[in-house]
Amino acid sequence: MFIAGVVAEYNPFHNGHKYHLQQTREMGADHIAVVMSGDAVQRGDVAVYSKYDRAEIAIDQGADLVIELPAPYSCSSAQIFALNAVRLFAGLGEGVVNAISFGCACASAELLEKAQNECEKLSDSEVFKELISSGLSYPAAMQAAAEQSCSDIKNVLSDANNILGIEYINAAKTEAPWIKLMCIQRSGVLHDDLEISDGFASATMIRNMIRMGADLSSVVPQLPDSEPAYLDNMEKALLFRLITADEDLVEELPFITQSLENKFFKAVQSGPRSVAAFEELVKSRDITMARIRRMVMHLALGINAQDMSIPVPYGRILAMNSRGAEILSAAKNRTLSYDTSLSKLETDNDCRRVAQLECNAVRLREMCAGQQPQNEYTRKFVMRK
Repeated sequence: MFIAGVVAEYNPFHNGHKYHLQQTREMGADHIAVVMSGDAVQRGDVAVYSKYDRAEIAIDQGADLVIELPAPYSCSSAQIFALNAVRLFAGLGEGVVNAISFGCACASAELLEKAQNECEKLSDSEVFKELISSGLSYPAAMQAAAEQSCSDIKNVLSDANNILGIEYINAAKTEAPWIKLMCIQRSGVLHDDLEISDGFASATMIRNMIRMGADLSSVVPQLPDSEPAYLDNMEKALLFRLITADEDLVEELPFITQSLENKFFKAVQSGPRSVAAFEELVKSRDITMARIRRMVMHLALGINAQDMSIPVPYGRILAMNSRGAEILSAAKNRTLSYDTSLSKLETDNDCRRVAQLECNAVRLREMCAGQQPQNEYTRKFVMRK
């Protein structure tokens, strides 16, 4: 049995995702396990559709097992996101998941591995340290350091998906050295392209189309019947949360620095009339918009720095089919608990804390979609033949 792991958000699931699953099978995988973001996503937003809807569509369109990547890990930096996704694959036991299938621009595992090795060297270089000190963000400083060293990986570092692939390699080295990277060339469009090409469109483009009520039949294989969620539907509540946060609360946020804290309160004191206005006031050369949006989500969900230090403590199963059941049967030496029941997974304080944060994310997404709140502990997982 060759089991490939896929890390995804499926926000929403589109033709590119279906192509990726098909290519993963053509490259030899007979079973596919997906670690998928819960209701808070990495860009600092709520998922447009619920994790249950997205997991069901993933199974219908080619996945075999979908495991939740809960908040706080799903709404975090590339490093935390990738590390804990790999931990969920590793937790199934040594040798169960054989490879991570990953869509990227370069489609070369060897080149990504070379880039990862070179990034390790560059991170200790004086050039990189000077660039960070000058105010550049980590990704921008790493790319600039590669350019100054005439490195042939500088183009690799210009693509967000390639950077995520490098983080998967980093994580696998420490958490699951038996897992290899399976690179699949992205087809049609790039990560944030705002155009349609041969039936392919980026998730960013599709979310825009959903908001406009456009016809999506050419770019997605399947959509849920439920209403989409938009974070700006909770604009006033989020803004109130920002402008009433005290120093103790802000100091406890993940990845906070003195500089960022100062910018936070300076932005608040200027009297922003919207969350977007606040975010623009905080943004700078060394602070990306994605980082600021995640900070807003962390504040809204109650995520603190200590939460980020908890290794993902369990694997909650959202959906599976008969092949997914075979994956679980093969996982005889698990180092994490996997179950469909959240109550069964709450075995200690870390588990309860992570479950609480994911429940917060579910509630926020439901409110953003105007949906009636549902009991997260009685939700039924999806089982297909």
